[in-house]
Amino acid sequence: MQINCKNMSEVPFGMVCEIVSEPSLHLMDLGFYKGAKVCPFAVCLCGGTRLYEVKQTQIALRNQDAQNIAVKVVI
Repeated sequence: MQINCKNMSEVPFGMVCEIVSEPSLHLMDLGFYKGAKVCPFAVCLCGGTRLYEVKQTQIALRNQDAQNIAVKVVI
């Protein structure tokens, strides 16, 4: 199954993606670096924020920030 996602905010829940762009230093400090595997798994109740698992850590990230991270779906 091929799923084309341009940025991390478009990845469906339960899918694993790999970051292909160089995010900002702030996001790299959180573990979002090129080549990292990321899995979105929930939406915050207030909206505009999704929860991601990266390096066995759960991190909430605004959709505005996730849109700036290019990814490819691997699973």
